[in-house]
Amino acid sequence: MNRKSPSCTVKKTGRPLTEYDSKAEANSAAKHANQNYAENKLVPYKCSKCGFWHLSPEDRVTPSKTCTICRSADGTLKESYATERDALRRAGHLRREQGVKLKVYECEHGNGWHLTKNEN
Repeated sequence: MNRKSPSCTVKKTGRPLTEYDSKAEANSAAKHANQNYAENKLVPYKCSKCGFWHLSPEDRVTPSKTCTICRSADGTLKESYATERDALRRAGHLRREQGVKLKVYECEHGNGWHLTKNEN
């Protein structure tokens, strides 16, 4: 069943994202939206924040997983990107949308690539 998320929002507008309980449900919604409404192809992704599925324009998707070891300055586990290219792509999205300058670095534990605000 789909519903509006109490925790996840569209960055630009602040409007709640739609949540889907399963990948199949999100795929069905993406197919419907792509056939009837979307200017950009929408694809489903599993949200690391809420655990539900949302839709995103295909060119914005930057798959990540939560690193089980590395932590941010605030103590939360860092997101990890499979390749340097994926991490650079995500950093670019965040720079354009939020004005945050981030650097990428390889996880010292072999868990992909992370983002940091640190200049080091």
